[in-house]
Amino acid sequence: CSSCQKSSPRNRCQDCFGSDMWCDACCVSTHAYLPFHRIQTWNGQFFEKSDLLTNHLILDLRHYPDDCPFIPVDVETQMMWNLDISDEGDDVNQPSEPSALMNTSGSRSSLVIISSTGIFRRSIQWCPCAKSPAQYTQLLLRAKLFPASFKNPKTAFTFEVLDHFRVDALECKTAAMNFMSKIQRITDEAFPSRVPVSYLSISREWWDLHNRMRAGVVHDQPDISIDGGLALFCPACPQIDINIPPETEWKLEDRLLYRPQLVVDGNMKLVHLIMKCPLDDVSLSDGELFMVRRPAYANHLAHAPERQPKSRCNNHRAQNNGNLHRKHLDSTGKGACACARHGAFVPHCIVDFQKGEWQINMDYSICQALKQFSGHDQALIIYDICCQWSIHFQERVAQSEFLELWDSLKITGAVGKWHLATHIPECFAKFTLNFIEGAGQVEGEILET
Repeated sequence: CSSCQKSSPRNRCQDCFGSDMWCDACCVSTHAYLPFHRIQTWNGQFFEKSDLLTNHLILDLRHYPDDCPFIPVDVETQMMWNLDISDEGDDVNQPSEPSALMNTSGSRSSLVIISSTGIFRRSIQWCPCAKSPAQYTQLLLRAKLFPASFKNPKTAFTFEVLDHFRVDALECKTAAMNFMSKIQRITDEAFPSRVPVSYLSISREWWDLHNRMRAGVVHDQPDISIDGGLALFCPACPQIDINIPPETEWKLEDRLLYRPQLVVDGNMKLVHLIMKCPLDDVSLSDGELFMVRRPAYANHLAHAPERQPKSRCNNHRAQNNGNLHRKHLDSTGKGACACARHGAFVPHCIVDFQKGEWQINMDYSICQALKQFSGHDQALIIYDICCQWSIHFQERVAQSEFLELWDSLKITGAVGKWHLATHIPECFAKFTLNFIEGAGQVEGEILET
């Protein structure tokens, strides 16, 4: 044995560094703080998967004596069962007489725990002070285990595997089902279907917690959630009191330099099917990220006039196909605004389409995006069909109680350079970015990439 140098070793670990071999007792004690490693045991012919840690390792989630009134202060805290390492055998023996701490031990149960190294079943020693589901949840979180249920936890995910999936989904576009299939395959490569599995629906709560911690919600504790308060916006775009001075300190030549430049576009492939049970679609952060708040947007759509003017320019599909409707779809696309230079989406501006890219949808998205730049007196809006959208935009805003802009704001409209080639010749002189002062070298097509 690599640890005790006495007993004959027969266990090895697939995840530990090196090629050490242990007896049963030393293998369990060595992995007291590495409980989710994969152990293999020599059966006389080959190494096979072992249930040694499942049968003999107990994860102790009890508090330290000074944190729990049920445990005497003078009792030395032990994190695992005392192991009796015998010279005559490799078996793990339980202590014959329980210690004083064991007399104050709480209940014990078995949990399925998902880690990046596999799916395991481990015995859990609860603290005697835990009497409610909330207290059990706190004990699991202290041990960096996120419960799949907060009422009666039977499954938990390690913080590490949740972070692993979050990065995988971000960089590799991995779906939750595919990620769990990979974990099942790591656990049992020959028969992955026999592995107990729990879907990663809990990852939504994990991401929401990450967003709130990053935004400082725990420290600020706002009474009312802020529109787009959890989202990150472009740090280079001009934002008063963040990266540019107040308007009163601007020089005359700074007004065009500090003018926000937004590109607007719709995506007809981001559709959403009608759910059989829409009440099951619970939003954890409605309106706090990039999507607009559902109730306010629904009120706007309910009171806005359902008319879509025909295009006076060329046959633009986004304009003339506004009556496109599919009965099996809850959303026929998405519309959004982003900064024209860097392509960062503006918080709280993404809207759903109901019958295609209608002006009532894009008006709401643009007004919400411009709220992020309150205090500015100019804005450049680059839109593929700006020649039609801009005709009565100010009138639509004035007639709606759900759309608002400040009176001093002057909006300059433009069409992206690639789309401008499909317009009629009269649109070129009016909406080309080449003739707009202060536009710079912006092509206005960054959302097409």
